[in-house]
Amino acid sequence: MRVAIVALVLISACTDVSAPADDDPAETADDGLLPDIDGKSDGPYVATGTTLSFQLESGAFPGAGHPDVVVYLPSRLDPTPPVDVIVFLHGWYNCASNVVGATDTVCTTGTGTRKSYALAAQLEASNKNAILIVPELAYDQPNGDPGALAGSGAMRAMIDETLGKLEPTLGPLSADDVGRLVVASHSGGYNTAAAFVHAGGMPVAELYLLDSLYGHTADFDAYVTSATADFADLSRRFATVYTYSGGTLANSQAMATRAKSWLSSSAIVDDRTTSTWTAPTYAHGLLFKRTGLTHDGVPRYYFGRLVTTSALADVE
Repeated sequence: MRVAIVALVLISACTDVSAPADDDPAETADDGLLPDIDGKSDGPYVATGTTLSFQLESGAFPGAGHPDVVVYLPSRLDPTPPVDVIVFLHGWYNCASNVVGATDTVCTTGTGTRKSYALAAQLEASNKNAILIVPELAYDQPNGDPGALAGSGAMRAMIDETLGKLEPTLGPLSADDVGRLVVASHSGGYNTAAAFVHAGGMPVAELYLLDSLYGHTADFDAYVTSATADFADLSRRFATVYTYSGGTLANSQAMATRAKSWLSSSAIVDDRTTSTWTAPTYAHGLLFKRTGLTHDGVPRYYFGRLVTTSALADVE
């Protein structure tokens, strides 16, 4: 049996100036994939698994006084190797424990609540046999500094140590036991995502930039062009979802234009409308999607839908 471990990265920056392509309504939950989340509670599905947090020597900012990683283990997880991994990278003014949950909470006393993304509930609803790993980046700060996670091999070291911490719950696991690896970033998490695909020390099978393509375009281009055949046959998948005013539109649309010289058009979806996708649309190697959702609405909607349509192992 396979287990999926998912590490996701979330990020934000920039401003876009292009006008919307059309007046299509924003995406809805009526797509046959996942129910919607109301943004204030667990909504129609809940996280019934286990959430754990750990201090790490290989964290972004070890010794900073808070957990260096938050992990979610779905309720029906089978940890038999190989294990798939999803790494999620959060953005500005947020913290790992908050983005995993479905209710907005306070990261730093006196600063007000931060936006949550219901990552655990979305993973639970996806029926994927995966572990969600959310490393702590710049804690509740207005920056996307990846800290020590920018170093060569840092992603592998972080995943390896995190899996080691899970031994009392899952048994012995290491980075060598990882099967399919997914990295997702929101907003300012793109700095860490770029470091992971450039020199993280492990192959990334799927990369999701959730309103997060603010820069490092050469690294993300190289991620695709270094293995175009893998994207053509869906061995790998890349997605960028971008808002009209979040600062990621120009970079995302420019990359979509470049991509048409890298792969056959049959492997690419370049949707500059805000239409609602159904499952078959996600079954392409390169996904470029304009959204009518808010910046914080992007991970609450698209994280689970991308995971659901991924090649991660299903729960059996």
